[in-house]
Amino acid sequence: MKPPTFRPVALAGAVLTLFVSSARAQREGAASDTAPEPNAPITTLAPVTVRASADASAGGLKAPYAGGQVARGGRIGILGNQDMMDTPFSITSYTNALIQDRQARSVGDVLQNDPTVRMARGFGNFQESYFIRGFILGSDDVAYNGLYSLLPRQYIATELFERVELVRGATAFLNGASPGGDGIGGAINLLPKRATNEPLTRVTIGGSSGGQYNVSTDISRRFGPDNATGVRVNAAHRDGDTAVDGEHSKLDLLAVGLDWHNRDVRLSADIGWQQNKLRGARPNVALDATVTAVPRAPDASSNFAQPWSYSNERDLFGTLRGEFDITSAITGWAAYGLRRSSESNSLANPTVSDAATGAASVYRFDNARRDSVDTGELGVRGKLETGPISHEWVASFAAFQLRTKNAYGFDFGNQLPTNIYQPISYAQPAFTGTAGFGGALDDPRLTTRTKLTSIAVGDTLGFLDDQL
Repeated sequence: MKPPTFRPVALAGAVLTLFVSSARAQREGAASDTAPEPNAPITTLAPVTVRASADASAGGLKAPYAGGQVARGGRIGILGNQDMMDTPFSITSYTNALIQDRQARSVGDVLQNDPTVRMARGFGNFQESYFIRGFILGSDDVAYNGLYSLLPRQYIATELFERVELVRGATAFLNGASPGGDGIGGAINLLPKRATNEPLTRVTIGGSSGGQYNVSTDISRRFGPDNATGVRVNAAHRDGDTAVDGEHSKLDLLAVGLDWHNRDVRLSADIGWQQNKLRGARPNVALDATVTAVPRAPDASSNFAQPWSYSNERDLFGTLRGEFDITSAITGWAAYGLRRSSESNSLANPTVSDAATGAASVYRFDNARRDSVDTGELGVRGKLETGPISHEWVASFAAFQLRTKNAYGFDFGNQLPTNIYQPISYAQPAFTGTAGFGGALDDPRLTTRTKLTSIAVGDTLGFLDDQL
């Protein structure tokens, strides 16, 4: 009997086409003991494409358009991954290819490619904030694989995610209410990195003006039968002065992504750590109530920050996600995530009192913060038909809890004169007797507890063979 023929073909990373003779089909089926015809025809099976999933779902990542920088769709909240032509919501999904091509370092660097988004800073600190269609969204309201507020609160490095998915417009039904009450103009979801089908070892070394250097590594491997187990490790280190005089930035991170699947089950887990330190970073500028004109911008390299000012942030976060095919038409999922973070800073933001001369004043303002986030979701989705109408239905429950410990100290009564064009530097002043405090900076106490729960039920109806 002629042995079966197997012919693997590499296509798009992982496409396997099998040519199997009818002799093998008879032998495995044991339906007949009759030998096949010597010249039995060879049957060509349809190609089977296996892709690594970035969200532990059967659909995996949506394919990119030509050029690879933007994908054809993305996660539409509880509706799951959707092609942008199959959903009424406005979505753009920026890929890792764009991150690499543009040398983007943060979420803000990626979103500056979008005409509907403007990046800004938080109130008084160095947190990235995003204005989507004119409405603010803080970085602590960014979702990570569908779960809110898990990534670092002030700065999210690009080594931590695979894609940036931007959904414009009201999204509370799709994603639940954001913890900070933002998201009126849209939502941002970041997809974690997963092991690629082909082994990946990437080392990136770079530098920038001012003496800043960076080194990062991205390693991906798959193991076991059918490459069912995947491991992806990302590490990065940035350090040095920046293009702004006297400004220093240092960042360290480590992230590990794991995934496993069989025919009916898909599991994934992520754990990450990031530490971001700024020293002498140029701060926000405020205008005194008497100033009626906007001062001209200072020289781009000059620094009106006090040399003792700093901002430190350290975050540990993780997620677990699983998806199970209950039947061929019904799938259930569960996810859990946590973040434990600490922040401290000592700021001296100038307030301009004379727009023409740049005269200003500063005072010392210190903060300490500890965040504890726990969040999760349960859901089930499926497909059915009622006569000529198709249904893609979904039901979901989500819960979120944030506990914030916060303390601050400000010395508004000890104003120090300076100038945004000719800055005056001081040694760090001690707090005076007129300073105000909220809690103990070395032992912040619980100040805020946020609890959110969401229940959602949805049904997408299709008419005229899903043309409508």
